[in-house]
Amino acid sequence: MAAATDLDRLREECRALARKRALVSAGAAVVPVPFMDIVVDAGILMELIPEISHRFGLASEDIDAMDPAQREKTWRVIRRRGAQLVGIVLTRQLVRKSFQGMAGRLITRQISKFIPLGGQIVAAGLGYFVMRKIVYKHIDDCHAVARENA
Repeated sequence: MAAATDLDRLREECRALARKRALVSAGAAVVPVPFMDIVVDAGILMELIPEISHRFGLASEDIDAMDPAQREKTWRVIRRRGAQLVGIVLTRQLVRKSFQGMAGRLITRQISKFIPLGGQIVAAGLGYFVMRKIVYKHIDDCHAVARENA
């Protein structure tokens, strides 16, 4: 039971980190330079996703360091869950896929930030929401795989 409590605490720590990084994304969305916020978001995701995977012990190097039986069990759990965000895909592919899933919101964010004041507020809100949603999904995938693998 202690392991489940530790995993729950780790999930909350990662969510707090995600909220902080989502604030950075929201701040970048306010700047009226086309697509600068997307570049910032990609940078955040390329740093944050591997960090979260590593915290849960699910980064590729963590899995490779496991004993063969544990490694096979971990990969089996990952495959069964279909968790694409748990370190089994390259970060750039993950970023591209995550942004493709949020394409409508991203386009709205790009357009809305050129509407004075109100548009920038909408863009910042969407920036925060999109980033948080992408990272929370990854955290939940990692948490579920780690919990099932424990």
